[in-house]
Amino acid sequence: MHLQIRTAPAKSPPDLREFLDVIGRAGINILAAGGSNVEHGGEFALAVAHEDILAVLEALTEAGYEPRVVKVATFWMTNSSGQLLEAVASVASLNAASGKTIVDVSIGVPDGDGKIPVQIYSR
Repeated sequence: MHLQIRTAPAKSPPDLREFLDVIGRAGINILAAGGSNVEHGGEFALAVAHEDILAVLEALTEAGYEPRVVKVATFWMTNSSGQLLEAVASVASLNAASGKTIVDVSIGVPDGDGKIPVQIYSR
């Protein structure tokens, strides 16, 4: 399990660009991102290096957002067929026992070894 920061990127009016600017001004690199309906009441999810989590939380809170940290299933894919299916199947199997369902999937940029991070958030 890894950690992910989630929040509605909306103050008034909703503005994802403004939200991302807060993180950019803090000098934090986003490793993976995802979300749905982000300017219509949904959440934006992002992953940063673990040592940057507190800085992101502080910057977003100071800017008026309400970030929260959640645990997510994280997989490292290669750029080949079936990798995302394997990750989703693994989480779906775990979720079957707990009653959780997948909320969303975030995909990041390749690391130095070419592995692509995929985070799957369930509740």
